[in-house]
Amino acid sequence: MTTPAPDGTGRLAVLAGTLVPGDGRPPLTDAVLLAADGRITWVGRRTGATIPDDALVLDARDGWVVPGLVEGHAHITSFAAPAYHPDAPPPFHDAPLLLDAFARWGITTIRDTGGPELRALRTLQTHTGPWPRLFGSGPNLDGRPGGPWKGMWKTDDPAEAVEFVAREADAGVDFIKVYAWMTADVLAAVTEASHRRGLKVAGHVGHLVSGLEAVRLGVDALEHVRIGRELLDDAGRAAVAALPVRPRDAMADTRAWRYLDPDGDAVGAAIDVLLEHGTWLTPTLAVHEAILGGTGHDHDHGHGAPDGVAAAIGLHHDATSARGEASAEDRELGPVELDRICRFVARAHAAGVRICAGSDTPSGSVPPGSGVHRELELLVAAGISPAEALRSATSRTAELLGRTGSFGSLVPGSEADLVVLDHDPLADVSATRTIRTVLRSGRQLHTAVPAAA
Repeated sequence: MTTPAPDGTGRLAVLAGTLVPGDGRPPLTDAVLLAADGRITWVGRRTGATIPDDALVLDARDGWVVPGLVEGHAHITSFAAPAYHPDAPPPFHDAPLLLDAFARWGITTIRDTGGPELRALRTLQTHTGPWPRLFGSGPNLDGRPGGPWKGMWKTDDPAEAVEFVAREADAGVDFIKVYAWMTADVLAAVTEASHRRGLKVAGHVGHLVSGLEAVRLGVDALEHVRIGRELLDDAGRAAVAALPVRPRDAMADTRAWRYLDPDGDAVGAAIDVLLEHGTWLTPTLAVHEAILGGTGHDHDHGHGAPDGVAAAIGLHHDATSARGEASAEDRELGPVELDRICRFVARAHAAGVRICAGSDTPSGSVPPGSGVHRELELLVAAGISPAEALRSATSRTAELLGRTGSFGSLVPGSEADLVVLDHDPLADVSATRTIRTVLRSGRQLHTAVPAAA
């Protein structure tokens, strides 16, 4: 007789050799998680568990059970938008390929940080396919001339920006995302209007408005490490000013870090500003590495992506890339900049800044799903513990989205989102790649193990 796969209905009992709650509490050994109709009802040691007779049992006594992972910064709705793929069949275009890849890599929730069409987000949010759930911002809001991405809504008028916020809030977006060519007066109006509607503001800033100025103007979450130029001394500013001007070059965002000491007083003062305002940081180290220190393609480590994903990423990347030609000096100093950015992130975390793990897939050709695992590895390499890195990809991002206790942690009342691993991620965070089974709301999205006969 074949054991059926969990489908999110009825009762479920997960037997775990070690269960990692994901919310900062210590792991439980010889644990049991009980769920009913896709929600967790009880978590504790097996000696105290009463397993219902009709429960479907998932035996992971030789494994590690962690919360379903959360991709904290991605652009997936672009793959469901005809603005990028006019010849692909609606309504999903290339989105299913990428969403399947996320599921295979243990991602059960995605924070989508901007796509060209709100209807694409809504289509994916309401579909019942075996995919991660999505939270998103809809189109990015920018100033003029604005970023090169399709579907951005651009204005230099604070009143028009406030109207945009009202429309997006009425449409049910989960947060507002602003981009780099926005002026300070418009940004101030956007944050005030968003907060009145109970929406956080995520900012890809640092061009017309510096990262720290954006924080002071009310941006709640800094996307990428867009702090740097404002921390330079006179010599550093002169050195950056002498570099070739490439305002849309991905390398240009980071070049200040070749002149900054991540252990210095200026960086410490910047971290104090983040702490004062309670600002979140989603550093997207994976895409920084792709641009500064590598090819941008993470190896699958035997857990391959479905056919067509690489082609879909390449199509999107070619369609959206505005990266200028990097100099030999840029290439030589890119790894130095990456190292200093990573050290800044670790220092910010140690000081108490809340970090969310996000890869910025498909930017830099970072692949969907595995990019989060690379992000965790980079956070740990920078000096953050595996437990805290894992938290950045689970309960921390749920908290940023205002969904604490709804997902991202293995606690009663939460969605039964979980990943069974073959090895201990608290000893080696790369073990998050050793995926055996993935459940979202108790429904199996992926398994590497055939059902028992």
